[in-house]
Amino acid sequence: MKIIQNKLSKDISGVTISIFRIVLGGILLLQSSYWIITGFIQKNIIEPTFLFPFINELNPLNDLLMNYGLNALLLFSSALIITNKYSRIGLVLYFFSFTYLWLLCQGYFNNHYYLISILCFLLIFNKVPFSKFEKIRVPYLNLLILKYFIVVIYFIAGLNKINPYWLVDLQPMTYILSKIGINEHSIIIPFFSYTGLLFDLLIGPLLLINKTRIIAIAVSIIFHMSNFIIFILIGGEIGFFPFIMIATLILFISPEKIEEHYFKKNARIASRQKYNSKVAVFLIFFIISHILLPFRHYLFDGYVDYNGIGQRFSWRLKNMYKEPKTTGLIEFVVLSSKKDTVSTFNLYNVDKAKVILTNRQKTNLIYYPNMIPQFAMKIEKHFQKMIKKSNFNFVIKGECLIGFMGREPQLLFDKNIDLTNVDKSSYKTNTWLNKLERKPWDIK
Repeated sequence: MKIIQNKLSKDISGVTISIFRIVLGGILLLQSSYWIITGFIQKNIIEPTFLFPFINELNPLNDLLMNYGLNALLLFSSALIITNKYSRIGLVLYFFSFTYLWLLCQGYFNNHYYLISILCFLLIFNKVPFSKFEKIRVPYLNLLILKYFIVVIYFIAGLNKINPYWLVDLQPMTYILSKIGINEHSIIIPFFSYTGLLFDLLIGPLLLINKTRIIAIAVSIIFHMSNFIIFILIGGEIGFFPFIMIATLILFISPEKIEEHYFKKNARIASRQKYNSKVAVFLIFFIISHILLPFRHYLFDGYVDYNGIGQRFSWRLKNMYKEPKTTGLIEFVVLSSKKDTVSTFNLYNVDKAKVILTNRQKTNLIYYPNMIPQFAMKIEKHFQKMIKKSNFNFVIKGECLIGFMGREPQLLFDKNIDLTNVDKSSYKTNTWLNKLERKPWDIK
């Protein structure tokens, strides 16, 4: 144990952490600016009738504070991250404000936002100013945690692809590439499928090995830029994620080589961050927990990408697609207690019920079905307000036919059940869903 502790507490240059922090801050500054220009918070938080928070009691601030206050805070804190003197303050402010933002609604969450929060959180533990004249020293553990967290993401993403859908059915790659005109029988599809799998499994070790690092960096840049172009062409949501992953490559470059070529030989050591054993234990526990968390779906019945339980926070990146076969994704029927039809609508014409949802919320209702009973309960309260009777119970039923990963369409859930009465523990594990008719191992 003492040998390990000595290794982790060893002083190394913190220059790569410092450069990464500055580059990340620049990317976040661009993202914050883009969100202000496109009205991200207005469209995704203020305009929708319903939000689906990850924490039940978490609510948005008033419209003024959300639209101007939070936008300003994200822009200001991302700018502070780039600075030397106030970077830690910027990281703390950005971590809490950005994490608060995506926790407000499951309807627009993606793994990219989760990654940004974690990277900001881990960088808070580093006090690494950047100057071309002054060197900095940090415990080896600080750099190791950041590097291995990226390796863990890649490797787990690769493990998640080892399933019959990806390997045999070549889904969802067939579906994605068909959107840019690639024939389903083209050799390009298996090439992209297996290249993606091998990239995720091998890129981490290749980045850690000195002899393969330059090639791995080049391949990684090509891979992420290809993904960016493909998803731009199909109108998919990938945001700034490829650029963040390219930025993380800085962490794998030898800090000693940067110091050798960039700093003067007589440059003094301006700051030295001390090793803290309590912080070290926490960071190691943090990494271990994030290795275990993505596999929590094994605690539940059913296939994770079908029922959505354990799909989030698990680096299941572009691992699934559900093709809706029902007009408007889901057809809803609102009945009175006497079984009289009050309203019928689907997610595409939900405005008939005087409800506004974003396109992302509509899509995520079938991708993450635990949101459907929550939606039904919100719709019930919505109609109670319309008739001004808070104790009036409605029966809400729905029909949703989907083709999972290109398979034969099936009903996602029983169209006769009252979605407002789905047991809370049941919709948290999605046992109310119809079972997937074709099992993951039942290869066609």
